[in-house]
This record gives sequence, structure tokens and C-alpha cells, in this order.
Amino acid sequence: MSGSLIIPQGFEPFDDNVGYIALSGPYYWRRRDDGGYDYGFLSDERHANPNRVLHGGALTTFLDTILGHAVVKAVRRPCATIALNTQFVAGAPIGQWIQGEVRVQKLTRTLAFMEGEALAGDTRLITATAIFKVFDER
Repeated sequence: MSGSLIIPQGFEPFDDNVGYIALSGPYYWRRRDDGGYDYGFLSDERHANPNRVLHGGALTTFLDTILGHAVVKAVRRPCATIALNTQFVAGAPIGQWIQGEVRVQKLTRTLAFMEGEALAGDTRLITATAIFKVFDER
């Protein structure tokens, strides 16, 4: 974990912190009063690029993961990313709590259209739009 940073109140680790997600995280989530979700992770040395700031791949992985998590929570079925478009807005030094926010734009029986962003404090780092394939229960 990163130095003296603490996980903000109400956040709990993902149940599925395994595989690639475990290498990138752990990621955390909490349910908001409005029914939506907040997400986050503590950035550390693993997330740095050669310039000593958060690597764009770390932020992209985080957004892909939390957008998919929100889809599964909304539809109660498995999904897979079929499109993910990101826009890098600002850089951030490592060692910060990175918070993610997601929004469901539209759900159909087989597709989910999503938007999200990751922030370090008040600084927006990356925004994304995504489309997920929603599968029938297996």
C-alpha cells in the first residue's frame, strides 16, 4: 500500500480481486445513497511510468474494471468490454487515492453504454466511454 494514505470511509475491497485485477489493484467500491457507486485504489510504485507519474495503462485498467463492475451490478449478468475510448486529461504523481465514478448511459438486453472518469482529489485524470456486451446467464 502507499505510505500513510488511508482508504476513505465506507470503501470495501472488490470480491473479485484476483488475476489481472489483483495485480493492478486492489480496487475498492462503496454504494452511494443515490444507488450509484464510487470506486478507488491507492496508487503506488506499480502504477508509475518512467516519468514517475501514474501510467495511463493503470488508469485505463481501473476504468475498464469499474465500468464493467457497474454493468454487472446493474444487470446482474456477466459482461465483456467491446469498446473503450479514453481521453487523458491530466497527470498525477503516484502515492494518491484515485477515485473513479461511473454513469450508465443506456442499457439494452445485450448492450450497456457507459461513461466514467478517474480523479486524484479534484483533478480529473482520465475520462472514458465504453460499450459492454451483456451475456445471458450461464
